[in-house]
Amino acid sequence: MSMEAICSHYPNNWVQHYLQHDYGLVDPVHRVAFTASGPYRWGDITDLNSAERHVLVEAYDAGLKNGLSVPIREIGGSVLLINLSGPSSRINTETSRQFASVISTLFRLELDRLAPPRSKPFVELSPRQRQCLSWVARGKTSTDICMILEISRHTVEYHITEAMKVLNVNSRIAAAVIASNYGLLD
Repeated sequence: MSMEAICSHYPNNWVQHYLQHDYGLVDPVHRVAFTASGPYRWGDITDLNSAERHVLVEAYDAGLKNGLSVPIREIGGSVLLINLSGPSSRINTETSRQFASVISTLFRLELDRLAPPRSKPFVELSPRQRQCLSWVARGKTSTDICMILEISRHTVEYHITEAMKVLNVNSRIAAAVIASNYGLLD
């Protein structure tokens, strides 16, 4: 659960201090990233041990008074973490949470675009998942897709949701783009 890289807007002295003290090993923001299903506020993290409290106190002293994190799960278990933080309480609003979700989706899509091509798909989607995502990629709604495929809307939503889980994304658009990039769509 260690950190491999930091790309940030954090103050340089904080980043150096963080790395020198191996805070990535005890940072509660990282701990929660492995179980969170979406964006979370740093202030909502509970059950802190003394080392975790110490990291957050030092972050606060360095000017990172509020924070919002968005975990991005990769195939194979890796977790990328996008953090928005600073002195303002506006970071903890619902608008900030939605903004962070959009940023994380765009970041994930850009990483996939820049990644070297793979010789074969890294995941497998069922035929129905591929079919539903193909229609999503063409801009169709779930209602449109259920009429085209002559199945229930619930079934369409089920297959899209399952495909999102397989691809480790949190939006149907991201699932369609990633599946298309890997040649998984019908």
